[in-house]
Amino acid sequence: MKNPLSVLQERKINFYFQSYSALDQFFRLKQADTLYLLINDSLISLAKAFEKLEYPGIPFQDAALTSGSKRYIFQCCDNDDPPPVFPFTVLGLLYSQERECFLDPGNVYHDLRRRELIPKFGQAAPLVFLAEAARLVSHYHYHYHCTIDIENSDLHLTNPPAGASIAFQRDLLCSIVTGSYPHKGLNLLFKSGFIEFFWPELFKMDSVSHMKDYHPEGDGWEHTMQTFQYRKQNDLTLSIALLLHDIGKAETSGPVEKPFDGHADLGAIIASRFMSRLGFSADIIRDVAFLVKYHMLPGALNQLPLFRTEKLMDSPLFPLLLELYRADLSTTFQGPENYYQACSIYQNYLRLKANPFRKRQLYH
Repeated sequence: MKNPLSVLQERKINFYFQSYSALDQFFRLKQADTLYLLINDSLISLAKAFEKLEYPGIPFQDAALTSGSKRYIFQCCDNDDPPPVFPFTVLGLLYSQERECFLDPGNVYHDLRRRELIPKFGQAAPLVFLAEAARLVSHYHYHYHCTIDIENSDLHLTNPPAGASIAFQRDLLCSIVTGSYPHKGLNLLFKSGFIEFFWPELFKMDSVSHMKDYHPEGDGWEHTMQTFQYRKQNDLTLSIALLLHDIGKAETSGPVEKPFDGHADLGAIIASRFMSRLGFSADIIRDVAFLVKYHMLPGALNQLPLFRTEKLMDSPLFPLLLELYRADLSTTFQGPENYYQACSIYQNYLRLKANPFRKRQLYH
């Protein structure tokens, strides 16, 4: 498929980077795999330009398009429409790729580098207000002034709000976990009541008690949040696997000495069900389930025979599995030695396998 931005230019449809894409440009961050575009034309013109246009029915998203590894989110605003009004001032920034300059129709420049988000109350439903706050704190340096006392703030949900469609939930989750600070947005959703209402599988992680000798950071939820702080790449598959890697612990009932025995296998099943409910593709569900199921295996590579690990190390997902293991291990008192040993075993396996004269050494 031709580059959608080139298609817009050829058809003389004016567009601007808006909201998160404009902020990425302003802070000189690598553009995410999702581009948010304000189209200065009608939805009809946009539909004529792209045959496979989607209509997600999500706030601030009139249409969407997937092209290769990128997703384009369109909001239309022709001359007869008022400009979009977001629940936070910084989302009003625009960037013109053609002119290579920023546009500030809402006079938000002085809010861009503030630490605290400036809300525009009454401009969005409570659910949308919460979602945009969670996205912003996940992607940038911002914090929201009520995050400490969330139960008494305007972000606290006392009842499940309307509008949290499956598409809305999936879009929100993907946006948060691929940000630079996903723990900030996820904690905001947790304290607001959103996760308890809509993602109970994740909410149960808060009840998982860890032995301080192994997990000094606290319960299952706190441990999971800390793993994100050791993540080195914002890959969607890895990030969702980090979020779900211990989701099986709340459902296990092992002996006292091994209370979470079997949590990885059970977690892969629960993770698959959770992602299926949110409408994720079969491919990413399969990949995340693999990472969850085997997230403890790298630590045992030196103890397992090759016939039990060869197929796993041949998987293209094994490098991501090592990353998941490193982030998981980094939250504990244990040092990185087991991770480095697993990497060494894996690299040695690849070298021997690539050499036909030494390949037989793998089995002796």
